[in-house]
Amino acid sequence: MVAVKSEEVEQMRSRNAEYVQHRMKLPISDEQYLFWDNILTNHYEEAIEVYTRLLSYTNYMSRNRCFDTGLESRMKLKAHGKTLYAHRFTYVIRVSLPLSTKQVVRHQCANYRCLNPAHIEVGDQAQNFQDFLAARANGVRWDLLPRNPLDTIR
Repeated sequence: MVAVKSEEVEQMRSRNAEYVQHRMKLPISDEQYLFWDNILTNHYEEAIEVYTRLLSYTNYMSRNRCFDTGLESRMKLKAHGKTLYAHRFTYVIRVSLPLSTKQVVRHQCANYRCLNPAHIEVGDQAQNFQDFLAARANGVRWDLLPRNPLDTIR
């Protein structure tokens, strides 16, 4: 079971406050982006509770630092009338960045059951497929995985 530390929650709140302060004021029509923006600006405290609960269902794998759900398929959840993949949810809530329809989240650890936001980065479908091919051919370089989710967006 992975427990979320109070310092991490405070970092998340601080990052979210920064997002809300600097979020784009331009008209945006991407439905998914608007959904995430609504969560980050109007329902963030509720999202933190769901984030904490999701991670409590995972097991920490010390060899690869994955937060593994142990399920046979990707974990899903319902939020505000939408069914979401849990790994997308944990990434968005942890780093306070909304995702658009064209963006996919890429598991750097090649473990689709992993909810560790540090192992997830944003990209497109072509990059995701290249990741798949690289992991299949070369395996995963565990020592190169970031330890902090914000390292994936810098």
